[in-house]
Amino acid sequence: MNYITFGRFTLPADLLAAFAAIFIGALIYRAREKKSIDDWYWNSFFLYIAVYKLSYVLFNFKLFIDTPFSLVYFNGGTEGQILAYIGIALYLYWLTRKKGSSNKPEEYLPVYFIFFLLYWTGLFAFSEDYLATAIQAVLLVGFLIFFFKSIRLTAEYAILFLMLEALILSLFSDILSAENLLIFALGTYLIIFQRFKKEEIQH
Repeated sequence: MNYITFGRFTLPADLLAAFAAIFIGALIYRAREKKSIDDWYWNSFFLYIAVYKLSYVLFNFKLFIDTPFSLVYFNGGTEGQILAYIGIALYLYWLTRKKGSSNKPEEYLPVYFIFFLLYWTGLFAFSEDYLATAIQAVLLVGFLIFFFKSIRLTAEYAILFLMLEALILSLFSDILSAENLLIFALGTYLIIFQRFKKEEIQH
């Protein structure tokens, strides 16, 4: 894992890339839609962090009881990430089924791509892998052009972008890492979710 130092503070590069992607992604959405992104976006991130951190207690209960402050420094690891992504998937499903909900499920998939394409671009940049950053940025810009032209993100287009990202990660990262597999799993879930939601509306 790469770390970035700011004065006396040292932070993981992936954490910085994630926070940068969260806020830049919201600004990109606002630039196109002329309004702030809905609460589901922020709630998903808070849910992820909460489950990821608190799962440490579940998987390391004895150590937590012995040293409660260890929760500040540790998380649930790979198992915690799995639970966190499942939590997001269930939350978005529940939100869509909730009566009176004003959320638009068709926004989930484009926002997913904006966030994670920003995340991978930032992570490569913070890792000082400039070739990977440049190639990743090309894919990001390509998707943003797609997004701002309001082209409907069909399942076929979404799969294409996922495959292109998989190609980049296979060249410059460990595509089989738990984190990357979970990110792709969430994207696949959202593609299937959008497809079924569309069929449900048509019927």
